[in-house]
Amino acid sequence: MYQQMDMFDLLDNADKEILEKSSKSVKIEDVINTDVMSDYSVSCSYGDVVLIISMLHDYVGWLDRILKGDPVYQAYYRKKFIEIADRLAEQIEYDYDKELEKCRKKKGRNNDIGEDGFTQLAKKRK
Repeated sequence: MYQQMDMFDLLDNADKEILEKSSKSVKIEDVINTDVMSDYSVSCSYGDVVLIISMLHDYVGWLDRILKGDPVYQAYYRKKFIEIADRLAEQIEYDYDKELEKCRKKKGRNNDIGEDGFTQLAKKRK
């Protein structure tokens, strides 16, 4: 659950940057649909790619907990998912680790949205 909340906070913090870069699009080159012998046309916004990167990192974190000792996952899939996320991040000049750190610093300000409102109020008054 902690990792999932980080992803949502991370995306929320990235919204401002995403809106600034929303006119950017992602271009997929040299991919041909062999059934009809034409280029694929894929439309993807900057925000979509940020979401995919965040989901891949979140998925790896979840699998790390579930598949701790699985040798196939550790040897192949984990590495592959991280490589995909890193390659996408590099292509759009997005620093996932930096954004995650910003999110974690913000969480330190006692803004847990899952906590009961009364409990939050009591903590705030202390």
